[in-house]
Amino acid sequence: MTIQQALTEGTARLRRATINSTSLDAEILLCHALKIPKETLFTHPEYSVNGLRLTAYRSLIGRRAKHEPIASITGHKEFYGLDFLIDHRALIPRPETELMVEETVKLLATNYSLPTTIIDVGTGSGCIIITLAKLIKNWKLEIGNWKFIGTDLSHSALILARRNARRHGVE
Repeated sequence: MTIQQALTEGTARLRRATINSTSLDAEILLCHALKIPKETLFTHPEYSVNGLRLTAYRSLIGRRAKHEPIASITGHKEFYGLDFLIDHRALIPRPETELMVEETVKLLATNYSLPTTIIDVGTGSGCIIITLAKLIKNWKLEIGNWKFIGTDLSHSALILARRNARRHGVE
């Protein structure tokens, strides 16, 4: 079976399951199963998908057809252009949460010279506090004036957040 045939099969199965984003979801899951970048799907649709990779892809499509979120299946979620590890220890960040980051950035951009402490209560995966810390770091400001604190009642969520902070260089 080719990449194109696998995508067609996966899309059709998701459509029958009344998934809204059938093509996009099939693409994400095929990339995940094959461990390839998305560009490869379009530049080499003739490549073969066989054996364990095809079985893995069909299994992922089956999970999505049962309406399991893509982030739960792949273990990753993009948030504000950054890739975060996601699992059962924390809620999946929602796109609307990015608005909180945008509004905070606007506020901080006008007051960046003040020593500031930012606290994220119920941090979960750490996407909000880590994104803010990374943005401040990218502004090349004196990071010593800033404190970023993520708290959570769940110790396991804090472990996930710490791992994400390491991935993004803001531990």
